[in-house]
Amino acid sequence: MKLKETVEKQLRESRQPYMNMKLLCTRMPSFQKYQIRACLNELEREGKVYFSKESGYALCSRLGIVSGTVVKVAGKFGFAQLDDEEGTQVFIPGRFLMGAMAGEKVLLKTRPSRTGQSLEGEVLHVTPDPDGGYIGVLHQAGQSCWVVLDSMPKTDIQVRPSSVGTAKDGDKVMVKLAVRGKSHFSHVAEVVTVFGDSKKAKNCCDAILVENKVKLDFDEATLQEAAAVGERGVDPADFAGREDLRDWCIFTIDSKETKDIDDAISFRQVEGGFELGVHIADVSHYVKRGSALDAEAFERGTSVYYANAVVPMLPVELSNGVCSLNPDEDRLALSCICKMAPSGEILGYRIAKTVIRSCKKCAYSEVNALLDGTATPEVEAAYAQVKETLLQMGAFGKVLEARRFGRGAMNIESMEAKIVIDENGDPVDILVRDRGDSEKMIEEFMLTANEAVARFGREKQLPFVYRVHEDPDPERLEVLQGIVKAFGHPYLKIKAGAPSKVLADVLDVTRGKPEQILIHKMVLRSMAKAKYAETPLGHYSLSLHDYTHFTSPIRRYPDLSIHRILTDYLDGVPAEEIKKRYGEFVKEAALQSTNREIGAMLAERSCDDAYKAQYMERFVGQELDGIISGVASYGFYVQLPNTAEGLVRLATIENTDFELSEDGTKLVEERTGRTLRIGDPVRVKVRAVNVSLGQVDFDLAK
Repeated sequence: MKLKETVEKQLRESRQPYMNMKLLCTRMPSFQKYQIRACLNELEREGKVYFSKESGYALCSRLGIVSGTVVKVAGKFGFAQLDDEEGTQVFIPGRFLMGAMAGEKVLLKTRPSRTGQSLEGEVLHVTPDPDGGYIGVLHQAGQSCWVVLDSMPKTDIQVRPSSVGTAKDGDKVMVKLAVRGKSHFSHVAEVVTVFGDSKKAKNCCDAILVENKVKLDFDEATLQEAAAVGERGVDPADFAGREDLRDWCIFTIDSKETKDIDDAISFRQVEGGFELGVHIADVSHYVKRGSALDAEAFERGTSVYYANAVVPMLPVELSNGVCSLNPDEDRLALSCICKMAPSGEILGYRIAKTVIRSCKKCAYSEVNALLDGTATPEVEAAYAQVKETLLQMGAFGKVLEARRFGRGAMNIESMEAKIVIDENGDPVDILVRDRGDSEKMIEEFMLTANEAVARFGREKQLPFVYRVHEDPDPERLEVLQGIVKAFGHPYLKIKAGAPSKVLADVLDVTRGKPEQILIHKMVLRSMAKAKYAETPLGHYSLSLHDYTHFTSPIRRYPDLSIHRILTDYLDGVPAEEIKKRYGEFVKEAALQSTNREIGAMLAERSCDDAYKAQYMERFVGQELDGIISGVASYGFYVQLPNTAEGLVRLATIENTDFELSEDGTKLVEERTGRTLRIGDPVRVKVRAVNVSLGQVDFDLAK
């Protein structure tokens, strides 16, 4: 029996809940004391064992102790989320926090709260974060130094003055706890990294990336491998065993600034329909399993894009070099070539290892002009070689889009911001990205390839990494149904198990109406989060049984994983050997990729919020029009036309007594009947900004 299982068995079967080290060693003579102690420490970190100096060790389950993570510390109280299936929230009075920091694992004793509304807890043990770094803003007054952490903005942590170095008052810093007390006020921290003025979004973004464990630099072994790949380049010897498609009309469409081009397309009319080719950079040829490049890509999971910057998953020698499908250069690819019916149905497909040569790098803006007939003579001339193909593709892209919405795929409208940065790294404008016909067309082509590849993986029973989106939460659907009904829409089929077509119809019938923002937001809230999985669970919002991510191996590890598996299959590796090689790998890759995607999204969103807050500084004191985008018991959020969002706190509105409605969609003033509902237009005045926290505060304009 393994050590961990033996320890747990001893603690579970002992007459008394607690056992000391001496007794455990006596009962387990096959193991050394240091082995048992290390095992107990690990079980303690996992939240399975509790240690008392007076009594010894006990299984948490025997003592009614539960494990969780502190998710919020707000001065005199905090909240923890339990490690149960429901993610139960526990309120912790300040005197029972035991100095636990936001994000730390804790063991808790829980009881019903005095109000009976939720659980109340007491922290018994804190497992410090092994990295132990906290981001915040340094403050200095005379000989005193303290830091206000981003994750705990209402709690000051003392800072050892001797550690401050070159840091100045107001700088964004990372600190570590040098002395850990039994309360937050008895902790003592040391500054370990200085990022610079916290009123500059660029500095705050550097801190955000570190906090979200986004690696900014590649290690030496990875760089050496990348340099060797770049130096060798695309070798004609690598063309062996590949279909030569260099005489095909293949080209790329991206933004003008794009340097990591991982997808190209071809399109032609054939008997009975069309042939759509989606040709993806064969990154797996250069990033071999077990290499330093692969370990680095697995750890990162994804590239991170924010403002005008990118933290790449792979070094530039690959992402912008041999793996980028640059025009007039031979490149290795994995091609998904689909036979398409005029109706948009996939009639057949094949996947092949290929060598391609893009004939042109097209720009979205210029292709849009060609498609809508507004192109200048210069653009017309520059695109003469591919214009007719582009026009055919544009028409077929609309067929695919109509087919997608026809089968019930959801069309949730959202605004994506483009933040314009000057040469000093400061934001000078926020623009709303406009998705033209060419962007939509490429999206449809990529969706088609991803569907075909996922179908291939499922039909061949290959170990695979699928992109899945499970059914919506039944309770949230019930709330959504009530809201939709309140607006007079008879959508009573909104219930557990409802097909995506039902929610797609709800989105369409409210589009362009005053309730659109509210209904679309509530539909989004009801959705499960998309993730990666080793089983083909389907994609709810796309209304597809088969779906994966195949088309971006330069910037996403799941795509790279699939390329590696497909390559082995195409090279004739037996199915049983493929299962042996990748059976466990796909589970690990799916979980890691999901977790890193979540971290990247949080980092990207926080970075954009910091830049938006800095941009909004110029509007302090000015009145602006916006739309209520969210409501809470303490206030309501307002989104401006440029996508910047801010909070109006109820405490700043005189002579009012607004309360949050039961369905969480509006604030209601009982005395007057006045309501503030998601989607309502409002006029606000910019009160203040906090670049460090990415926050904007508004006042309701009078």
